[in-house]
Amino acid sequence: MSKNGDTIFLLSQPGSLERVPRAEYDSEELLQSLIEKYPDLLAGEQIQPEEPIRWLLVSREAGIPDAEGASDRWAIDHLLLDQLGRPTFVEVKRSTDSRIRRDVVGQMLDYAANAQSYWPIDRIRSMAADRYGGMDSLEEEIHRLLASDALDEPSGRIEAYWSRVDENLRNGHVRLLFVADELPRELRRVIEFLNEQMPRVEVLGIDVRQYAGENLKVLVPRLIGQTEFARQEKRSPTLRARTDARSFLDSCPEDVARFFAATLQEAGERDLVIYWGVKGFSIRVPRHSGELCSVFYGFPPDSHYQHVPFIRAYLGDLSSSDDAEGIRRRFLAVAPFIEKGRFTLDLSLQDESLTTAKKAVAVLWEVSAELRRGG
Repeated sequence: MSKNGDTIFLLSQPGSLERVPRAEYDSEELLQSLIEKYPDLLAGEQIQPEEPIRWLLVSREAGIPDAEGASDRWAIDHLLLDQLGRPTFVEVKRSTDSRIRRDVVGQMLDYAANAQSYWPIDRIRSMAADRYGGMDSLEEEIHRLLASDALDEPSGRIEAYWSRVDENLRNGHVRLLFVADELPRELRRVIEFLNEQMPRVEVLGIDVRQYAGENLKVLVPRLIGQTEFARQEKRSPTLRARTDARSFLDSCPEDVARFFAATLQEAGERDLVIYWGVKGFSIRVPRHSGELCSVFYGFPPDSHYQHVPFIRAYLGDLSSSDDAEGIRRRFLAVAPFIEKGRFTLDLSLQDESLTTAKKAVAVLWEVSAELRRGG
């Protein structure tokens, strides 16, 4: 069924204009399934523009008890984690469901309060491992989740991440998301009020509107309830200022700075994506599918407990590719990288290693071209 008066227009390449009217979801189950399959519909870029939220879906219909050792009493529609280890509870309703105006708020608060008290961290890890087919596969997913952040030792990074999840849950640093095709006005006001009045809990709504044309469907998420006051008050303390090219290069010895400058310039000429972190940068390669793949990092002196600058080849985003091990061997063949766990190769940049570092960068350009071609 279409929603009268709500339409978007698509301008095709030949110049024709297609009217795409808004349409209701056939069922609540359909909307839940879309969020399960495409967590990016939860508007991470709108929630946190400075560092867009990246999602790890832990479980759908995650059971929550109401007492120590009791069986599950409730089930939250979706449980997710973000790259900062913040648990996110998602409750989905259609606008036609009368419970969306009142009951859903009480339900969500029950879920969050009892999960805080009666979910040990091992329970969350176990749910996530079940979803991804075991702990090894789950660790790969977490590496991908954290790939654009500063990389520590892989094993220590995983444990540090779960410690953050546990600390956030125990301290009430959680996110509550009310999701619908259209949130009613009464619920929007409640969401905005709760988000301003609850200093630790982020309470937000998301409309995921559906528009259906003859040959396509368009999904448009829109964030509800985040006032500028609440956004500033709840800005994560872990979101420190990023470095930039000038500051980064100024912090490096002259020869190393020239090496990094040449690498960054060529990455730009090759239309690769350069992402600046708190201390260093990563080079992200667009795959043939359009997905960005983090492959290469540069760090200045005095980062990650190293007193000299270094480069890092990261294979975590390639772990599903048949040729991932071959790419590892190619990097190791041209430079004396130190292997740091399953995914990470590090090379310190000193006078004697700059020549081999340039050979490693040449391998990066080869690999980036292959990924773009879909090879």
